Amino acid sequence: MIAGVVDMSDLVSVIWVSLVAGIGVTCAFGVAILGGTRAVDSSREGRVTQAAAFGVLGSLAMLAVVGSIVFGIVILVET
Repeated sequence: MIAGVVDMSDLVSVIWVSLVAGIGVTCAFGVAILGGTRAVDSSREGRVTQAAAFGVLGSLAMLAVVGSIVFGIVILVET
């Protein structure tokens, strides 16, 4: 009975998109934390270039996380 109400291709699409988004945002947030902590550690050790590189990495990853959140909200509002 549910098979007539739910389109299976849409259901499969929702499942794989949610898996990719969940894993992707989680990994990006992990990279943001890694970049931030490594930047602080490298800065304390006097490695300025390495600290800057990790700072940029952390900032880009955090930008990806925030962009994903904004994108998700825009998609929800438009539908």
